[in-house]
Amino acid sequence: METETIESDSKPKHERLPIQDHFLGWQCRVREYAMRNNEGRPTPGMCPRVSLESGTEVISALTLLLLPAQPRESIQQFHFWAQKTHDPQERYKKAVQLLSSAFYQHIEDFNGVLTGLFSKQSATVKTLVREGCCVLEFDFQQQSFRIPCSVGELLKEGQAYEFTYWHNFLFNPYLSPEVTVLGFEPDWSAASADPTLFQAENFAKKSTQ
Repeated sequence: METETIESDSKPKHERLPIQDHFLGWQCRVREYAMRNNEGRPTPGMCPRVSLESGTEVISALTLLLLPAQPRESIQQFHFWAQKTHDPQERYKKAVQLLSSAFYQHIEDFNGVLTGLFSKQSATVKTLVREGCCVLEFDFQQQSFRIPCSVGELLKEGQAYEFTYWHNFLFNPYLSPEVTVLGFEPDWSAASADPTLFQAENFAKKSTQ
């Protein structure tokens, strides 16, 4: 996966698959709930198991961000609050406020690309960059997804990197400026869900009858 693929992926390259919207709808609900009810603390639904295609586990739980297809406005907001106050609690409060309002209400604002922030010396980074691909396994609240992804290091000057860095900075004021950001781009044609969208919709209908 080339960095430029993620940086320029503001429009779908092809028609969205049902599993893509199934995952994004679930992710938006999980993340919005965390912001509104858990003070922004990551839940297991935001921290997939990461393994290689061979099945070898790289990390049991990795906190990832859901990258907007158009992150520029979010970057500006994050940067504004990072510069406006030096009070860590005020920054944290503002970050939760921003992300719990309308940020996750429209799945069309996302295409499924995820990002993760790591230390410069991370062994996980070295493994994933060397392999160039991995499998993300999400399992939370009776819903699971298995999503093969291409993975690569993002350019520091790119919007995906900036979004990830400033998002994390608002929650962690002691974040080092020397970090590595990886992008994970799903292969939706090879992804799977349990239950599937059809099963999930049927369950929801029965629950309301």
